[in-house]
Amino acid sequence: MAMYQQSPFTREDIPQLIGIRTNVEGYFFDAYLKLDHERRLTITDHPVEEGANITDHAYIEPKAISIEIGMSDVCSSIIDGQFAQRFSRSVSAYDTLERLQSERIPLSIKTKLATYRNMLIENITAPDDFVTRHGLRAMVFFREIIVVSTDTVTMPSRAPQKTGNTNRGTVQPSASEDNRSTLRRAADALGR
Repeated sequence: MAMYQQSPFTREDIPQLIGIRTNVEGYFFDAYLKLDHERRLTITDHPVEEGANITDHAYIEPKAISIEIGMSDVCSSIIDGQFAQRFSRSVSAYDTLERLQSERIPLSIKTKLATYRNMLIENITAPDDFVTRHGLRAMVFFREIIVVSTDTVTMPSRAPQKTGNTNRGTVQPSASEDNRSTLRRAADALGR
C-alpha cells in the first residue's frame, strides 16, 4: 500500500510556484518528460526585388509547443486536491487535459525557456498499455491563437443620397445591312 505524502506547499505558495515551475494554466503535472518549442518563419517563394522590404515576403507562424507529460497514481500532487476528481490521479489529469481542450479557452504555459499565452490544445495522444497501468504518459500539442484588437470608428450620419434619372434619349435598333444569319452567309460563301 502506497503512502500518500502531504504537499509541502500551501495556497499562498501558488503564485510563487507558477512563476518558477513549468505548468499549464496553473496545473502542475508530476513530470514534464520532454518539451519541444517551435518557432517558424515562412518565407514566400516569390522573387524579391532588390531593395524591397523583406518583411513583406516572410511571416512568423503561430508559436507551437509539444509537452510530454507524466503522471503517477502513487505520488501526491504539488497542490492539494489538484487531480483528485476521479478514482486515480492519472485519469483525473487526462480528464483535465480533455476538458481544457474542449472548452477552447486560451491557456498560459510557463516553461524554463518561455511563457506562452493564448495557447489552445490542438492534439492529445496518450497510450494506454501495461507501462501506464498506474500512470499517464501523454503528448500534448499546443498552438498559439493570434489575437488582435480592432477599433470601431463612428461616422457621422449623412442625409440619404439621391440619384436622379438620366435621360437616355430615344433608343432604336440599328438596321443591319445583311439580315441573314452568320451560318447562312457562310453557306452562301461556300456556294451551298
